[in-house]
Amino acid sequence: MLTPNIPEKSRKIALFIGGAQKAGTTSLKEYLGEHPDVITHSQKEFAYFYDDADFRKGQESAFKKYFHQHHPEKKLIAKNAGLYVKEEGIRRLYDHNPQCEFVLILRNPVERTYSAFQMESNYGHIRDPFEIMGEVIRTKDKSDWRYDFFIRMSLYVQHLKTIYQYFPKEQVSIFRFEELGTAPDKICSELFRKIGVRDDFQPDFSVKHNVTHHSRSVKYGRIVMKLLNNTNPLKRIASSVIPAGQDYKIGEMLRNVNRSKKKPEKVSGDILNLLTAFYTPFNEELQELTGMDFSSWNYPSQTP
Repeated sequence: MLTPNIPEKSRKIALFIGGAQKAGTTSLKEYLGEHPDVITHSQKEFAYFYDDADFRKGQESAFKKYFHQHHPEKKLIAKNAGLYVKEEGIRRLYDHNPQCEFVLILRNPVERTYSAFQMESNYGHIRDPFEIMGEVIRTKDKSDWRYDFFIRMSLYVQHLKTIYQYFPKEQVSIFRFEELGTAPDKICSELFRKIGVRDDFQPDFSVKHNVTHHSRSVKYGRIVMKLLNNTNPLKRIASSVIPAGQDYKIGEMLRNVNRSKKKPEKVSGDILNLLTAFYTPFNEELQELTGMDFSSWNYPSQTP
C-alpha cells in the first residue's frame, strides 16, 4: 500500500552505488531498481549527499524530490557516481545510515579516463585532443579541473581508503566493470541478498544505460548543458511545473537527439603507454588493499 506521508527522517537508504564515474553505475541502478521490493530514483544521480546546496535543503526535501513515491516495506537504493571521491559526502551517507551497503564498480583507469574525456568533449567542456592528458599528469596540478575530473577520479585506491574509514570492508562491495557486462545477474543477486530481498529476480539486462556516444554537434551539446544547468532561469521555471523526476527524462531526450553512431577517434599508443605507466602503482596498491586481481589494467588498452 502506497504511503507517501511516511516521515522522511525515518527512511533509510539500504544500498548506495557510489562510483566509479563512467563505470556502468547507471545501468546497475536501473537493474536493481526493477526488483519489485526495491525503490530507486528516476534521476540519473542522487545529489543529496554530494551536492552542498541539495544537502542544506534537508533530507525531507531530498526524499520528496528523489523518492516521491515510497512503500515503507521496500528497500531504498540510490546512486551518485561521484560520491566516492568526496569524503564529506561519504560521511553524510554514513551519518544517514551506518549500515548502508556501499557499492563500487571499478573500470580500467585508462578506459575510464578516456570515456570521461569523450563525454566532456561531447558536451563542449574541453576542446583539446586526448593527448593533453600527458601534460595534465606531468604537471599534477590539483587545481586543474582536468586533473581532478579525468585523473584523480581514476585513483581508486585513494578513495577506497577514505571509504574504509567510514564503512567496514564487509559493507563495501567492489565489482569490475567487465563483470557488469559478462555477469550482471551474479552482481544483482549478490546485492539483492545483501539488502534482504529475493535474490532470484532477473532484471532486463539487454538494455545498457548512459553509454557514452559521439555527438553530432558539440555546439548543440553546449546549448543543452546550459539549458539543463540548475542556475539557468528557464530550468528553474520548468522544474516548478514539471512533475518530480520528469525533468531528468526531458534532459535525456534532448541529449539523445545529439547522439551519433560515429566511432571515437583512435588514441595514440604513446598516450596509452604513458597513462598505463602512471596508473600502474595505484592499481598495484589497490590490488594489495582489496585482494582482487587488477593486473590486466597494467597493460595498455588498444581501444579505451
